[in-house]
Amino acid sequence: MRILIFAVLSLLAASPAGAAFSASAKGTTAAPFLTLVPGARAAGMGEAFTAVADDASALYWNPAGLSRIEKRAATFSHAAHLDSSFFDYAAYGQSLGEWGAWGAGVQYFNAGSVSQTDITGSDAGSVTPNDLAVSLGYAFPLKKLGPTYDGFSVGLAGKYIRSKLLATAQTAALDFGVLSPGYMKNRLRLALAVSNLGGKLKFEQESAELPLTIKLGGAFKITDRWLAALDLGLPRDNDAFVATGTEYRFAVQDAWNLAGRLGFNSKTIGDISGITGIAFGLGFGLRGLGVDYALLPFGGLGQSHRVSVSCNF
Repeated sequence: MRILIFAVLSLLAASPAGAAFSASAKGTTAAPFLTLVPGARAAGMGEAFTAVADDASALYWNPAGLSRIEKRAATFSHAAHLDSSFFDYAAYGQSLGEWGAWGAGVQYFNAGSVSQTDITGSDAGSVTPNDLAVSLGYAFPLKKLGPTYDGFSVGLAGKYIRSKLLATAQTAALDFGVLSPGYMKNRLRLALAVSNLGGKLKFEQESAELPLTIKLGGAFKITDRWLAALDLGLPRDNDAFVATGTEYRFAVQDAWNLAGRLGFNSKTIGDISGITGIAFGLGFGLRGLGVDYALLPFGGLGQSHRVSVSCNF
């Protein structure tokens, strides 16, 4: 617990001076695709996943969570986003035994075809803005430092980011995370994650910071089948937000199960008219294979559908 508190205070003290952490900073950061979350399971829980992540997607949510992979894990997800845009994610993670775990992942966002006109208003063809991020991370269990740290793990991931509009910009960033041991008979876990630390994207003469976000999360097993999670997020370019979600798994047979999920995220409340901020999800699990779906309403802008496949082997 003291490790998490110390990490939070250190990060807040070291936060860049340009980080406004308020709604007044909306639109001031680059590469917003980095905030599009992978994995239908996490999306269906309202993105309250910082302390939950235990598969290959932990590389995105909290690199320290890679330490919970037992052998090898892979995750693939596709999101049909707003209008004709889409978002894909793939990640692989592997345990190194007592030496922790490593993972690699790719994020890709395609904004669809955008028409162009010249100064006379004539058709000048079209462009397809797209973004790419490639990550490589490592999680290390702190028990090697002594019994005081038993159960804690830390993770760090390096990230290459490329954004293509009319011009192309690229940069690098870091993700960092801490995961606590299980408390209350292994029912409660706490976590800290920092995403998109460092780096700027520069298009011609203009440059902008990345969407740095600090998250504190908790996950609690109400029963062996019922999980609840809560995250508090502090983004560089907006007000603080709360994400909460729950998941219940129904045992159908020994080999497979079904899951129902419900989530809420305050991030978009007030920004979009209509129903927004809520999430619904379903999942199917068969031994080490999981298939998940999530629906996220975005009010008058439409809906986002997420599908993901994960496996442990």
